[in-house]
Amino acid sequence: MIDKALGFILGEMNGFLGTMFQASEPHAVLSGLANPDGSVPMGTENKIVRETAAVSTPAQTRSSTGSVLSAGTPLNLNIYVLVSASFAGNYAEALRFLSESIRFFQAKPVFSRQNSAGFPRELERLTIEMVNLNTQDLQNLWSGMGGRYLPSALYKLRMITLPDAWVTERIPTITGTATKV
Repeated sequence: MIDKALGFILGEMNGFLGTMFQASEPHAVLSGLANPDGSVPMGTENKIVRETAAVSTPAQTRSSTGSVLSAGTPLNLNIYVLVSASFAGNYAEALRFLSESIRFFQAKPVFSRQNSAGFPRELERLTIEMVNLNTQDLQNLWSGMGGRYLPSALYKLRMITLPDAWVTERIPTITGTATKV
């Protein structure tokens, strides 16, 4: 599911960037920003690079009687995507590609079957919002990844899915209290 969401967004982004910049290969790749030895991964130079981390959201709903239904494995995810411009020695070009990448996400913050051809059928929709980090958080992010700083923007991709509708537990509602002596 994560691979389909990120693959779809990557394809859409490459389609957009392809109308802005000429090239014989994709402009954006999904990759880590650094190898374990600190070197830059092959195939990421002169590209927009996207690194991700996922956080799940619990799945609970209320029944018509008011009791809580605990569903199976949660399927709602927030995926943090770091969009970085890796252009060694050409900072101006890196900023130009990053600016167009930001424009892409600002122009279309919601993807669904209704507005996107080829949208993955396993997903209901994807929403994208920019996450602003202060200087200290930005430093922590880059040092934690072990990479050298690149011009970048952090986004939260909310992956809203249609949950598998099995119920694992019905938690009854408390309707009153009784004491016996």
